[in-house]
Amino acid sequence: MSNFILYNQLKNIKPSYDKGIDLTSIAEWIACGFFLGNGNFTKRKYFLDEFTNHRKDWYYDPRNVSFDNAVEEFTYIFENLISKNTGNKKIILPLSGGLDSRTLASALRNRTNIVAYSYEFLAGVNETKYAKRISEEMGWPFFDYLIPKGYLWSRIDELSDINFCQSDFTHPRQMAVIDKVSKLGDLIISGQWGDVLFDLPKISKNESLHNQTKFLFQKIVKPGGLELSKKLWSEWGFDGNFDEILFDRLKNLLCEIKIDNPSRRILAFKSIHWAHRWSNPNLNIFSNNCELLAPYYENSICEFICRTPNNYLRDRKIQIQYLKNTSPELAKIPWEIYDLNLYNYKYFNSLYMPRRVYRFLLRTLSKQILKKPSIIQRNWELQFLGKKNSKHLENWLFNKKILNDIVPLRIIRQFYKKFQTGNQVVFSHPISMLLTLSVWCEKFWEKK
Repeated sequence: MSNFILYNQLKNIKPSYDKGIDLTSIAEWIACGFFLGNGNFTKRKYFLDEFTNHRKDWYYDPRNVSFDNAVEEFTYIFENLISKNTGNKKIILPLSGGLDSRTLASALRNRTNIVAYSYEFLAGVNETKYAKRISEEMGWPFFDYLIPKGYLWSRIDELSDINFCQSDFTHPRQMAVIDKVSKLGDLIISGQWGDVLFDLPKISKNESLHNQTKFLFQKIVKPGGLELSKKLWSEWGFDGNFDEILFDRLKNLLCEIKIDNPSRRILAFKSIHWAHRWSNPNLNIFSNNCELLAPYYENSICEFICRTPNNYLRDRKIQIQYLKNTSPELAKIPWEIYDLNLYNYKYFNSLYMPRRVYRFLLRTLSKQILKKPSIIQRNWELQFLGKKNSKHLENWLFNKKILNDIVPLRIIRQFYKKFQTGNQVVFSHPISMLLTLSVWCEKFWEKK
């Protein structure tokens, strides 16, 4: 088990919400999408001893090592830990057009007992095309799945048993396909957290603690969630401005991390708080249904990160060079966010500017002139929009007395109207958090 990032700890927790409601933690949870520190819905702390120890694990002690040697070391550590933990098992590999799953594919390049899959939204962007090319290049069977409208409502009870409502319900779209995916093999390998570890925050080494906190605040606090939390803070009768209190809370949590380098301190914060409290509960969707390996969570990788110079960990340099060294054929397949391969993606903002303009004009023509339906880009669009979805959503928001004991109905109606008539991207977040809170109230809260 990793000492740095625990992904299976929650499986061993039996929630016992037998203490008073913790409105302060809930306000933070709504604003950020996950609990901070040891916060929870009630004043019962979140596995206090184990969690506190993880704050001491992260450090920054860079070695005097060349870039090529660092890549070579990563290659050895990465491939050996995958080999050691997979044996002769039939491996299920989630693929995307990004780099994390592609590095896993490269590490498994000499294996034949692999089955790969990917998924995309119904009426969404073709997200599976690059994943399919990767799988074809490796000679592996490939399955592609569609995330359908409204799957959430039949799975919401099961999902809450898996993540205990620690994070919102709209992000983990793997819940829609896990029953099929888990039957494909023995072991799922996830590339989760690789993008965080191998792309350091771009912040100056001389930034003040105040500016570090400001940077973090802008990264993790959701504007719609913050607006709802501020409204509730006042409604609940607390003193002070919630946004200032939340800012100070983040600053204090940063201060607990005894790393001087700002980029590394923020990286540690993300791994200690964001991974533990947001990513991991939903990663349990995999581990609840199948054996799971998350290589980027393993101690050997985290130790490598702590000892590798900052410059090597920016802009995905190590992962990119690893792919060029070990699987140049995979490096030639476009990186999804650029639609360019790993040899020419750096030209995205210069020579390929006409291409970017063309793609923008095409989207604008389709949406505003031809009046074509917007392309689905987010899971909440398939779960919240439409008459059937609205009926389910409104039932959870408006017809649950326990929720209304915490959040007044008029405030729920106010934010639901903002979601319906205003910026749906911004206000989908507070609606998702209210939904999650409603489910928690119904399933877990026993008021004493």
